[in-house]
Amino acid sequence: MNKRDFIIKQIAKTNKKNFENYVVTRIYHMLNRSDVKFMTQQYVNRNEGHALTDMYFPQLALHIEIDEPFHKKQIESDLNRETEIIQATNHEVRRISITPDIESIDHQIDLVVNELRKRIITREQNANWEPWDIEKEFNPQYHIEKGYLAVNENPAFRKIIDACNCLGQDYKAVQQGWFKSKVYPNHYLWFPKFYDNEEWDNRISNDGKTIFEKCKNPDNYKKWFEGAINNPVKRITFPRSFDNLGFKLYKFAGIFETDFENSSPENGMIYKLKQHKLELKKTEPELAKENIRL
Repeated sequence: MNKRDFIIKQIAKTNKKNFENYVVTRIYHMLNRSDVKFMTQQYVNRNEGHALTDMYFPQLALHIEIDEPFHKKQIESDLNRETEIIQATNHEVRRISITPDIESIDHQIDLVVNELRKRIITREQNANWEPWDIEKEFNPQYHIEKGYLAVNENPAFRKIIDACNCLGQDYKAVQQGWFKSKVYPNHYLWFPKFYDNEEWDNRISNDGKTIFEKCKNPDNYKKWFEGAINNPVKRITFPRSFDNLGFKLYKFAGIFETDFENSSPENGMIYKLKQHKLELKKTEPELAKENIRL
């Protein structure tokens, strides 16, 4: 997908929501920056269920909520929802209230756009601005050159093999979701699917800090549990998910370790988040390339 199609699809998701469409398109066109990524209907985990924020700027960690007239009847629940979003993401939220006065709406939009511009300029001046480049966003080489994966930056890959090779596996093809790391001792690469199926009941907590794993096959359960509890490796975890356009992704969720206190034959295996960031080690081929360039 190119940048044009991505933007059109984001805007199209607001087509049947007149006020939301007006605000989103006005913000985007006034900002007039093709190097700024925005997303509509952004999924956010909450303590109970999830929320969809109206407009999200991932490079700035900022969400825009558009309060249509009916929101006046649910001010308290909106504030609670906003608090949960901030706590879950460590992002900021700005609100635009839809009023009968178009000038008032436009003034609020002006304030938001001005804030976005100031944030971008500040980051540019501090050499802390990463222009949006959709071509390299899911490219393993981009992350290799960056030198790390960090949960708060939401790094993701379209294919399992891309994530594997970003971490130095050097595969030609893959047909599984569990790999012993060639680069990180006592680490495995794990690509779990968090939905109930015939073989597994795997889940992740809303805050992303706890993973629950349980084999549903009674014939294999004992062998599986004993193998898992006696093999306490660190799990570099990339859960399978879908972005808000329906594309499959494998998003870095951090490094998890076995929770021996709470894991049991009754509860299944439980893993706790221990590291939010993974420094990418350079493999021999990459070091050789660097030496050639030098």
